[in-house]
Amino acid sequence: MKRYLWLAPAVALSLVMRSPLAHAASPPIRPACDTRAILRAARTAAGGDRWDTVGELSADGSVTALGLDGRALIRDDVVDGRNLHRFDIAAMGTMERVYDGRTMWVQDISGGVHPLDSTFARQDAVTAAYLARRGYFKPSDGVRLRCLGTHLQNGRRLQIVRVTPPGGRPADLGIDPSTHLLVSVAERRSITTSLTTYADYRQDKGLVLPFLISSGTLFEPADGFVMHVRTYRISASVKANDFVKPQPTDVVRMLNGAHATTVPIVLDRQQLLVWASIDGHAPMPFILDTGGHAILTTGAAQKLGLRGYGAGVSGGSGAGTIATAYARVASMRIGDAELRNQHFLVINYPPSFYARGRRAPLAGILGLEIFERFAVRIDYGGRRLTLTPSSTFRYNGKGARVPLTFEGDTPLAAGAVDGHSGTFGVDTGNSGMLILYGHWLARTSLRARYPHGIAAKGFGTGGSDSGYIRRIRTFSFGGRKFHNVAAMFTNMKSGAFSSFTEAGDLGYDVLSRFIPTFDYANQTLYLAPR
Repeated sequence: MKRYLWLAPAVALSLVMRSPLAHAASPPIRPACDTRAILRAARTAAGGDRWDTVGELSADGSVTALGLDGRALIRDDVVDGRNLHRFDIAAMGTMERVYDGRTMWVQDISGGVHPLDSTFARQDAVTAAYLARRGYFKPSDGVRLRCLGTHLQNGRRLQIVRVTPPGGRPADLGIDPSTHLLVSVAERRSITTSLTTYADYRQDKGLVLPFLISSGTLFEPADGFVMHVRTYRISASVKANDFVKPQPTDVVRMLNGAHATTVPIVLDRQQLLVWASIDGHAPMPFILDTGGHAILTTGAAQKLGLRGYGAGVSGGSGAGTIATAYARVASMRIGDAELRNQHFLVINYPPSFYARGRRAPLAGILGLEIFERFAVRIDYGGRRLTLTPSSTFRYNGKGARVPLTFEGDTPLAAGAVDGHSGTFGVDTGNSGMLILYGHWLARTSLRARYPHGIAAKGFGTGGSDSGYIRRIRTFSFGGRKFHNVAAMFTNMKSGAFSSFTEAGDLGYDVLSRFIPTFDYANQTLYLAPR
């Protein structure tokens, strides 16, 4: 599972997923429009000068997502653009995304916290802040405005204005020409398009606000949500404490007085497996995947007596999606390291994923929840894994220090192919070779340099991914340059490997040349020589 996309970057009073812009598929009916006049009319329709007196706007209501009901809270700093979005759903736990004015932070269902701070993520945060403060109601000289004409969206004619704040990503505002109210926001993200819609507008203390907010993506439309706002809180001042970094939940426990724990690992056809005990049951084999989340196969959940709730979908390296549900686990142990009160996805994988002949079948995947809580040292040669709580970890080795950033949940690091620099996902779930993405190949001369190769197909969550294999001259990573490296050239149209923001994905073939230690708390990957 490459990424978990359900709770992704925020847009105004919404939560939107990963993102060609949605309106691009619908040709304009009338290409010409006066963007500033449209936005002035939108401001007037939504409350006019009353917006000049608003400091903070909060929406509280119910939400339905993945077939589950819960509570949603959204706060916008209308002055500076800070924003908070929180979902509380019993079977899934709490998910929160906060922009504190400098960094976007995300708290996933495991209770762990990490930043979204890649170049693309920072641009996303700038646009989210612009939308949260309703910058389109008061266009400044630095904001680029572009008329995309009138488009049909679900049979409704909307005027589309593309706004691009300085340092941010474009967002397409869909405005109803009859009411002049904002109906939708579309944004291109790394692998799909997000579309958030607003309806049921009502007047509240001089403002006209939407009481029905819906969101989804082209890649994972079933993974959207519908929020019914119960109340708005409109304040002239802003409470700084409403927009602070979430605190990780206290779920780590080291048993038997251990300060760290070292356990054996297995490389099954180069796939990194670790054994974990769920709720006191006998240990079961899991893939350890920096790009994954806590996942149980349907068979493993049944064996453990766990019932899944909800009906969502998840995407990964494959071109499609796969159905998911959620189950709560009281205890998950690896050696002497324990995580308590965790929410697992339950996925009905085909036998090709979990079957291992006469050996115990794969129980699922472990990922972000482990790496957020522990420093993780992987000794591929010695077949050992060491987990040290992040709160007590100090690196004392001589390994090269590689900075890590995040766009979603997979750590990203800098690398270069034949001198062409790019950002690569560092993916322990990738049991094979270096993978190069089509958009990045098109932006470099590499596709022309390596036009053909051996046809190949890989498999991951969501199905298959295809491409061809060639050996590249050099790959630079972690201060070292490797020669004659096998790489898979992809040109995927969907799935994580279709990202236009990243250069590719590196896994076993690169990482096994080192003894890597992942330290998410300090956003550093230490690469000691084998």
